[in-house]
Amino acid sequence: MVSTMGDDAEEKWVEERNEEEEEEGEVLDDSSDDPTFDIAEEAQSSLSKLSMRKSRVKKCASNDSSGDESEVQGMDIPALNEKDEKCFEQIEKIIKGGLLETLKVDHCKIYLRKYGLRLTGKKDILLDRIKEHLEILDGNGEKKYPVSSFEIDCRGDACTGDVVLFEQNVYEMFSIASRSATAPSCGTRLVAGRIVKESYGMAKQQHTFTVEVLWSKGVKPWPPLHPLLIKGRNLYRLQTKRQRWADENERKKALDEKHSRGNVARSSREARIQQKQERKNLAGSTR
Repeated sequence: MVSTMGDDAEEKWVEERNEEEEEEGEVLDDSSDDPTFDIAEEAQSSLSKLSMRKSRVKKCASNDSSGDESEVQGMDIPALNEKDEKCFEQIEKIIKGGLLETLKVDHCKIYLRKYGLRLTGKKDILLDRIKEHLEILDGNGEKKYPVSSFEIDCRGDACTGDVVLFEQNVYEMFSIASRSATAPSCGTRLVAGRIVKESYGMAKQQHTFTVEVLWSKGVKPWPPLHPLLIKGRNLYRLQTKRQRWADENERKKALDEKHSRGNVARSSREARIQQKQERKNLAGSTR
């Protein structure tokens, strides 16, 4: 289960999940998640996963044709305690009075926690996040980021800074244990968001994006600026489109940096695998 978190805690959470996956076996690429539900720890054996795969094909055959099933994990929004709730009431009055800039850092973070938004950054960044949230809170996100502006196919590659649009299936019933739908799709959810962070897991190269929702509509839409965690392979399966950057050369630089980090991560993993195998061989020879 994921709660609203800062960048360091979020990256640690991603890496811990990836390490668990390496111990338990490869995660099923065609698993379907309705992110409205909490994600249980993956503790099934390889045999049970094969069984789930067969079961899933039967249960979701009618929905499989779209090819857009994915793992998109929303973050839980914890309730404010009584003290912060009272403080939030005062913060609202300050904002409505046009005195947003007078908020202290602690006040900014209470506002952001109230709506489950990211807490990282200095005061000016926190204030900008609140301003953007207020701007798109009443359904203005789609006006600022219209569907027609997403014209470039980026299913093969995406990076931090991309503003993307994708559609996902939403299921009425969902099994936490098997991480699969147990009922037909009840509709789709359209999501426009900004990729604000990307990371590679330590255990294996599970490339994960953090996406801030700019607007969402359809079944069970996400609230504005809600952070989502999406594995790269799943984002690319969603027929994702992106907006054009003001300077596409800057985007190319960002992609080159991303690929460089990926190469480093792969090399590190290969070295760890080799060391692990050498330790096994050494242990076997001493018996």
